[in-house]
Amino acid sequence: MEIFEWGPLLKRWSEEWLDALAASEPEEFEELDEDIVRGRWLGFGPADPARLADLEERVRGLGIDVPLPPSLRSFLETTDGWRFAGGFVYLLAGAEDITSYGDPYDLQKMYEKHQDESATEQEVLRNGMWGRALQLAVDSDMTDVLLDPGDVDADGEWAVYVRHGWSGEGPDRYGSFRVFMEEMYKEFYRLGGGDADFGNGVTRELDDKVEQARLACLRGELDAALTVFDEVGEFGRPRAGLLAAQLRVLLHGRGWVPVDPRMDDPLYAGEVLPVKVRDHLREHRMDDAFVLGPVTDDYATDRERAKAVLEQIRRRTYEYASPGPFGRAVQEARELARWGDTDGAWRTIAAAVPQWEPYGEDHVAPFGLLGDPVLGPVLTPERSRQLLITPRGDGAGATSVPAPGSAADPEAARDGLGWLARDARGGPRRDTYRFVLVEGVPPEELAERFGTGPLEPVANEAEVWELQFSQLPRQQPGRRGPVARIGARDGWSFAFESARRLDFNPDRLAHPGAELSRGTRALTVWWRQDLFHFACAEDGAERYGFTVHGAERHEWGDLPAALSPGHLFPDPAGPATDRSDESRALDAIAATFDVSLPRFALDHGRLPTLRTKPWTRTAGPGQGYVTITVTPR
Repeated sequence: MEIFEWGPLLKRWSEEWLDALAASEPEEFEELDEDIVRGRWLGFGPADPARLADLEERVRGLGIDVPLPPSLRSFLETTDGWRFAGGFVYLLAGAEDITSYGDPYDLQKMYEKHQDESATEQEVLRNGMWGRALQLAVDSDMTDVLLDPGDVDADGEWAVYVRHGWSGEGPDRYGSFRVFMEEMYKEFYRLGGGDADFGNGVTRELDDKVEQARLACLRGELDAALTVFDEVGEFGRPRAGLLAAQLRVLLHGRGWVPVDPRMDDPLYAGEVLPVKVRDHLREHRMDDAFVLGPVTDDYATDRERAKAVLEQIRRRTYEYASPGPFGRAVQEARELARWGDTDGAWRTIAAAVPQWEPYGEDHVAPFGLLGDPVLGPVLTPERSRQLLITPRGDGAGATSVPAPGSAADPEAARDGLGWLARDARGGPRRDTYRFVLVEGVPPEELAERFGTGPLEPVANEAEVWELQFSQLPRQQPGRRGPVARIGARDGWSFAFESARRLDFNPDRLAHPGAELSRGTRALTVWWRQDLFHFACAEDGAERYGFTVHGAERHEWGDLPAALSPGHLFPDPAGPATDRSDESRALDAIAATFDVSLPRFALDHGRLPTLRTKPWTRTAGPGQGYVTITVTPR
């Protein structure tokens, strides 16, 4: 719209506003002034030149020496005022009623009082606006519409600020009067969008665009669909917001999807609630009411059922489910990710996406996967986008589907072991770590051999640290003992433990590899800044290994040349502080035994946890030691 062509927009606005009011509020429509209904016009006649000249003179009399903004002048030449500008301004001033705001509430003093050196140029303009602004709102719901002659752009347009006295928030800024009016036109639709009876030809056209965008979304046309949802969403069409929210939850890894919290609705119970609970727990909110739904008798049953899901996710035992072949693939993927094969889990999910089945026409993606404690971490932003550009549901048959695993996966290569010493890439800090690898033994059997009890729920690294201090009787403060994460990779099962400090005492080391190697081989690695310990055991007995502890070195057995500590740790003073020796040793172990640890799973995923047997033997006859435990309070 050119600024001199207000007529088409305002005529359309008037007719659409009247049609919508007649449909949604017929009683209010009957009470409108006859001239509005008869003329189908929310405005008035144009302001004549004399009125505009008088306005300009009054503005100059206020000490304002800049011309009236062009879009306001052309507006007044079309209509001398306007009724129902958005939802909170009932009458917008004509030329005769535009006056100085006068700052009746001393807002400029308040804003400038809190202004500091970090204030931006825009903030400085806003803070000084209150005393020089012109008031455009004649009748409103505690709403000021202010023109700022001190905030003028290259086209001569003045900024407009809208302040709602009841909001408790700062004013909203619009770049010009034209932009303000265009937004108020959209606001009229936004405020009516939640009313089922609100409608006219425009809403029907917008809703048809949303439906076409939904079908495009299912064909994998993600960005085009989002563009339409966003454009239509500016007019408050609720379905556009609902569909866009599902896509953005997957793209951003979090978010809110506007669905009534009814547990009989599978879209809410299976998709919305798991993500809402996960975000709730991540933000450490104390009040569970946010995720349990309204505290009313009508929602009592829903709240009880939601509470069960909350507890499952809190304990990390929740399992996301989906109907049909995709749901079966999700189960298979969870089992893979559960033991550390996040790459295989993702490939399984990606291959099944074309067979995904929505719960209804308002469901466009399996975003509830993010709430699954095991599978949620697998969906990186890149993988989520890949999922959303894959044809699925009704869109899968409209185009060819890529073969499973055809997409390049940057994490598909074997990780080895050296990554533990190299760039963290956003992974957790590890001051100390230790692990055992057992060949040809499934992780469940490793857990039986090494654990002091059954496998416990999955956890990431931070959660393991909390587990070590949790669930202790009050009379026994301190650590629960070693807690490792269990998994498998490339024919070896592993138990991996890391902490801020794991004390290494070679004189009391109860080497776990010997017991774990019954009928097979087991490797043990223990690292901290001044220590690297490696051992290989076979069929219940240690075969060879070495320890580099500061300047001390010890090796035993028929150690392969590639694992010689003299070669791996050439500095006699001990392991290099830049961790290059550690990296070299880990790479040598990985190459010698063809072993690997899953980087993504250990850095970002969740694995089953296990209370392991101590790595330190108890005191023998005539021996003793003191344990000092510091418990945070």
